[in-house]
Formats: sequence, structure tokens, C-alpha cells
Amino acid sequence: MVGKMVIALLLAASLFIAAPASAGEPMEQLRVSVEKVVEILKDPSLKSPDRMLERRNRIFKVVEERFDFSEMAKRCLGEFWPKISEAEQREFEVAFASLLETSYIATIERFDEESVVFEEERPKGRQYFVVHTAVVSGGRSISVDYSVRNVNGQWLVYDVNIEEVSLVAGYRVRFAETFRREGFRGLMKKIAEEAGGPGKG
Repeated sequence: MVGKMVIALLLAASLFIAAPASAGEPMEQLRVSVEKVVEILKDPSLKSPDRMLERRNRIFKVVEERFDFSEMAKRCLGEFWPKISEAEQREFEVAFASLLETSYIATIERFDEESVVFEEERPKGRQYFVVHTAVVSGGRSISVDYSVRNVNGQWLVYDVNIEEVSLVAGYRVRFAETFRREGFRGLMKKIAEEAGGPGKG
């Protein structure tokens, strides 16, 4: 699930990005973010091993600007969110962002021929939209839909659906199972292990 999510996160090293001429603000903001990632990945000065950390940090900075990690974390923890303290909520947000960063960076650098096609955007309410895209690779098209919400004029991603499978829903099931068995500390330990351990970056 995480590997597929990363194809979506802001997508692979695309050589081609297409958007309808009538793209609105939600789609346009997302497209700009994708283009920034592509620019970083294609920059020859950042391809050397000694600049790997710099390249990865630049990529994730773009992701941080476009993804609403706080909202995603809250939705992923679901019913357990109000059961933990504010300090634990902040701790969980940081750990969750680190988990996505690890998954994203580990996968994105393996792609170099994918294409991202921006298809359309549809309103879900006054401040909510879904941006429909497709990742095309090897003749196969994978549908990737971004749920975005307006936060002070910025359209931020709070969920990603890959071939109609929700990233948030998937994590919510996993986290709930661990939380019930091992509690908050057990969940944090598991997330830290998946993200590369407490000492990560």
C-alpha cells in the first residue's frame, strides 16, 4: 500500500505532465508542486551521492508544502485521536510525517519514465475538491485521486486514493489494530521502526 501511495504522493520522476487548459486553482497548485519535484529529480547537480541528502530534503520540502500532515494524521488515527493528549497528537503528527517521508523518498528515486496526467477536478463542498490524475507507466494507467481542502488559500492534500483505495483508510485500519493491542506507545514504536528508527535524520 505504501509503495503505491508513494507513486501518488507527488509523483515519480515524470518526463511528461499534462493538465487541461481549464484547470482551476486546486489542480493548478498541485501541478506546480509536481513540477517542482520533477525539477529536483532531473537536476544533474543533485544526482551525485554526496548531494543525496540535499536532494531528498528539497523533495520533502515540496511535499510538506502541499500535504496537510496534521489533517492526515488526525484522520488516520480516527476514533483514537481524541483519546490522546495534545502533546501526543503533536508527537504522532511528526512521526506520521516521518513515516511518509521515508516511504516517499525510498520509492520516488526509482522512477524515471512515468507520466502524470491531470484529468479533472470536482468539488466535494465549498472548501473541498478532488483532483483526478493518472500515472502512466509501461502502457498501464493508474488512477490517482487527491482529496484537497482550502487552508488559508492553499489547497492541501489530506488523502490520496490509488485505484479507489484510500491511503488514509488503509493507515487507519493498521493503526487501529496496533493501538488496540499495544496502546499509543506501542503504535509509536511501530511507526518509528517503519520510518527507520528513532535516530532517523
